[in-house]
Amino acid sequence: MRKLLSFLSAGILCSTAMVGLAAPAQAGPGFIALEGSDATTFHEDPVYTPQLFKYLQGASSKDVLVLGDGFSNPFPTGGVGTSFASSLTGLTLSDYSAIYVKAPFGCCTADPSMLNGFGAAVNAFIAAGGNLSIENYIGGSYDGVVPGGAGASIAGGQIAGVGCSDGEVVTAAGISKGFGQPPVDFCWSHESYSNSYFGAFGYIDLIHGALDYAAFADGTHNGSSLLALGGTLGAAAPEPASWALMLVGFGAIGGAMRARRRTAISFG
Repeated sequence: MRKLLSFLSAGILCSTAMVGLAAPAQAGPGFIALEGSDATTFHEDPVYTPQLFKYLQGASSKDVLVLGDGFSNPFPTGGVGTSFASSLTGLTLSDYSAIYVKAPFGCCTADPSMLNGFGAAVNAFIAAGGNLSIENYIGGSYDGVVPGGAGASIAGGQIAGVGCSDGEVVTAAGISKGFGQPPVDFCWSHESYSNSYFGAFGYIDLIHGALDYAAFADGTHNGSSLLALGGTLGAAAPEPASWALMLVGFGAIGGAMRARRRTAISFG
């Protein structure tokens, strides 16, 4: 029995080591978040803003890069480090955990030109595990960075509301990412995004838009004030090669157990 246990332990260690060798250097691609909120850079809300920046930073210890103009006071980011720039020129993106493209002066439309000429670099940044968030996204490709961006418009991806709103509700997916119920800021939502439209690209609704952003013919409410796509939205699963190696390891363990049973019967 001791020999069998030793063999099983060796098999488990071997399988684990093989999986470790096959594991990618990065945890996986980052995510893209589209934020329809004025709560961050306009209101600088002390509850929501730290939640958002912690989400953007993730497990990294690197600063979140805030990209745009018209900066006011430093955001209340709950200890998450931030760096500020009006352009990506001369910056090494791998020095940052995330890029937050803010609307000029905090409201009300992010500037698509902020990523012009840097689309390939930003896509590589996301593929290597960096995160990207765009405040008050209104469509446009952002130099090919945002999936669905080229087709998004008021009629497609963006929903127009009746005005300023504070009726947002954090979803189960949002709660799992550290968000609590959005605070009342008088004008929390400025834009809302169609979950039907962006859901086709894989985006997940993290904070449901206010009810007055229900601009659909069937009267249903299907808007999001914060949605995201990719990477850390879900638990990272082993790559197919890793699963194969694990199965090989488990198969070896199973074979050893069957061999042990046959030996026991032979000498019984």
